[in-house]
Amino acid sequence: MSARASTYYDVLRVDRHARADGLRVAYRKLAQQYHPDKMPGDARAGERMAELNEAYAVLSDPDQRARYDEHIDSIRAARRRAHERFIERLEDVGPAWPWYLLFATMLFAAAAVSVSMWPSLVAPHLH
Repeated sequence: MSARASTYYDVLRVDRHARADGLRVAYRKLAQQYHPDKMPGDARAGERMAELNEAYAVLSDPDQRARYDEHIDSIRAARRRAHERFIERLEDVGPAWPWYLLFATMLFAAAAVSVSMWPSLVAPHLH
């Protein structure tokens, strides 16, 4: 499967709920378009044809297609859960937040004191 296409359905350019005859029609159309004999100067044609063959082999077999659909669903569910956990972590500032605020305040105060003390402590010794 290519880096551009995220699923075998994308490789064959069909809907996930396409029937077997729709898969066959899409496969034949793309196979005619990307067959290496039709595109003699294109080195990518062979790779594209291999992707089409792999996608059609999986999606045309009902058992393999069912397993593949379950795999896609599990990946999407895992991504959805990870996204939800990420959002929860962003929204939860947690107990560490006051320490970050204290550290930033102390850092700002130290910088302000150094800038204000620079002319009186260091500048006279530079001449």
